[in-house]
Amino acid sequence: MKRIFLVRHGETDWNRQMRVQGREDVPLNDRGREQARRLSRRLGRKSISAIFSSPLSRARETAEIIAANHNLIPETVSGLAEIDFGDWEGKIYGEMDERERAAVTQWLSDPTLHSIPGGETLQQFQKRLEDCYKKLLDNHAAGNMAIVTHAGAIKVLVAGIMEASLAKIPRLRLMTASLSIILYDDWGNPYLELFNDTCHLSTE
Repeated sequence: MKRIFLVRHGETDWNRQMRVQGREDVPLNDRGREQARRLSRRLGRKSISAIFSSPLSRARETAEIIAANHNLIPETVSGLAEIDFGDWEGKIYGEMDERERAAVTQWLSDPTLHSIPGGETLQQFQKRLEDCYKKLLDNHAAGNMAIVTHAGAIKVLVAGIMEASLAKIPRLRLMTASLSIILYDDWGNPYLELFNDTCHLSTE
């Protein structure tokens, strides 16, 4: 048995403001750091042999806080970065003009058929992530690992494991500092064991 602990980074000011946050390097806020510390205490009881992180600082700092409980140094992996939201980066829906709002609505209705202006297509994002994930699994066959990344990345990886349509991933909700777990049995078959769990944040 092998487990992959998928962690969404802690909160940032942009998360709180509900700004579109993709490849912009927005740091954790104080609440996000506290969320990471709580998750770190929870994962401190787990056996983890390696921790990998998106290069964006909100994920990297979350990974560093978790790694401290395991005497590990996180390895940053460029392929784990969030999708590039292009022209929408940093914007709140209410600040967008009518054309932009229409494009967002179309993308959310089926992101496989509509593109992000100036950004990354969902198919490009999926290929980048799945190539990266496969490489991590191949290179670290023994022991459990933690991957600290972003909401979009976790949704795409989970959809792949479940053989679910990418068109439906906007319906998946992931909270900041949430934990999802993929379990591999002795024959290498994957199972979604946990998704978007935040019980470690219950006293916030």
